[in-house]
Amino acid sequence: MKYKILELLEEKKFHSGEKLARKLNVSRTAIWKQIKSLKELGYDIYSVKNKGYRLISRPDIPTFEEVSLNLDTKIIGKNIHYFRKLDSTNIYAKNLLKDGASEGDIVISDIQKSGRGRKNRVWYSPFGGLWFSVILFPIIPPQNAMLITMTCSVSVAQGIYEIIDIKPEIKWPNDLLIHDKKVCGILTELDAEIDKINYSIVGIGINVNNKIINELKDIAVSLKEVTGFDISRVELLRSILKNLDKNYSMLKSNKYEDIRNLWFSFSNMIGQKIKVDNEKSTLIGIVKNIDENGCLILDVKGKIKRIVTGDISYL
Repeated sequence: MKYKILELLEEKKFHSGEKLARKLNVSRTAIWKQIKSLKELGYDIYSVKNKGYRLISRPDIPTFEEVSLNLDTKIIGKNIHYFRKLDSTNIYAKNLLKDGASEGDIVISDIQKSGRGRKNRVWYSPFGGLWFSVILFPIIPPQNAMLITMTCSVSVAQGIYEIIDIKPEIKWPNDLLIHDKKVCGILTELDAEIDKINYSIVGIGINVNNKIINELKDIAVSLKEVTGFDISRVELLRSILKNLDKNYSMLKSNKYEDIRNLWFSFSNMIGQKIKVDNEKSTLIGIVKNIDENGCLILDVKGKIKRIVTGDISYL
């Protein structure tokens, strides 16, 4: 009902509670409760006796009511579950699947109390950033799972580029950098069998307007620090979801090469000397390619190594 009320109030004129109630086929008390709830969320709604309600301004809060305006996507973002605080958006998304979540559902929280990155590392998630998860049912072979992360990282990069006109660099396998500092991390979790992926939950964390704690200042940066001004989280998320909707449709249509080409347009890894750390070994070599499955092809002293996972450091 909030969405319908906001649609009516968007006309920038007064609407009486009686007329709103009649149009929405509810009681005036129900309208008053919804207006009160909207004000608590940060909407500036002017109330005048005998005239009604008028919307003055909207908050930069990534609720369904805000993000869905002009979103016009086919799969991504049809349902947006917004919270002020969660332990983890990925954990909530997993629980949502038990209740029959739809593909493209988004879980977003202003604050994560227990955000996690790869290898169960702590992901600092204060107010001002974008912390969200996307539920996907990709009909692709499990060996192509890395392409899910690539699809999402490209979509985030495109969204950032469209909003702030600064092109981020994608660092394999799951980071986005600006000025060599991390601005976004992506955690892709799968439930898969030998021949199919049952579902994927992609957690995306973007430093937007949030402060970077001192311990991370050397390796992380926010979009606000880069630009010098506050960024609309709603506009940024809307742009990312539009791009993800388009790119994910390509992935589901098996247009893997198109995804790779988009990924390469935001990465300069080819030819770079890097160090790859994983649980079993450390390798140093030159990046030769990212193969059709999204794996890293590394030249280690003349021998070609195929890297499925690992932490990358530029040398």
